Amino acid sequence: MTEYLARMANETSLVIKVSSPLVNSGDGAIDTDILYQMFEIGLNALSDVDDYPEYLRLLFANDDVIGIKVNTLGGRGMSTRVEAVDILSGLMNESGISRKKHLIWDRHDWELKAVGYTLSTRKGPLCFGTDHTGVGFSNRLVSNGKVGGLLSKILTDYCSGFINFPVLKDHGVAGITCALKNHYGSIHNPNKYHDNGCDPYIADLNSLEQIRTRQRLIIVDCLKVQFHGGPAYHPKWATDYGALLFGTDPVAIDTVGYGIVEDLRRNAGIESLKGLGREPIYLKRAAQYGLGNDDLKKIELKEFAA
Repeated sequence: MTEYLARMANETSLVIKVSSPLVNSGDGAIDTDILYQMFEIGLNALSDVDDYPEYLRLLFANDDVIGIKVNTLGGRGMSTRVEAVDILSGLMNESGISRKKHLIWDRHDWELKAVGYTLSTRKGPLCFGTDHTGVGFSNRLVSNGKVGGLLSKILTDYCSGFINFPVLKDHGVAGITCALKNHYGSIHNPNKYHDNGCDPYIADLNSLEQIRTRQRLIIVDCLKVQFHGGPAYHPKWATDYGALLFGTDPVAIDTVGYGIVEDLRRNAGIESLKGLGREPIYLKRAAQYGLGNDDLKKIELKEFAA
């Protein structure tokens, strides 16, 4: 861990932001052609090889079962878009990573179905919740710091690597919910970990080996952002933002997301999270643990238009 912390202290984290004012085509509809272009731009920009198919093949081994951890807590108005996950799965399939090895998941079957996902246990991509019959939580208790509980078997037993695909939202306790807090959907007792702005619990949870070593890629759905009143969906304080974030550093991704939420609040004439005492303090703790960078001087944000 000491070597890892020293290495992180000298590294810059790359976050890619791809935006389009036309991707949200009205009445909640998405222009999937533009969204497809946004994925191609983002993955190519993040890649340090010639093209994104090669990059994806480097992220995942041939025998990997790839979990795609979405967030469906906010219902149809504020959940990881089905269209976005469909495109991601298609791009991976086109890159030689078969749909048969993709597993879209979250906490509950009913939440996945409610936002438009089709449950499947046979035909790829697979899609089901931790509460699906025969799945559930691991019997092995895991603990780190002040967090202790049972992890979803989808994370521990079904998937050897995963993509974290949250939505960006305001959160009444944590400040924001994005990549790091998305793993409250991976443990059986998240209700225990909301004191003190979720600090140190979010950092403790994300430090677990099962999460830290299997998370290969983070994509954030910012097509619509809940900038106040979250994590529930409140249309009054949600905006068609039309962006995706790509990265591998969850702390850097969340730091950029925090900035987006604050910008939207300022534009709407709403007091800042920091001013309200709801600054996401868990980001500093996560950085101290070596999970990534929260210092904007060490985050390289590259922005592209589609």
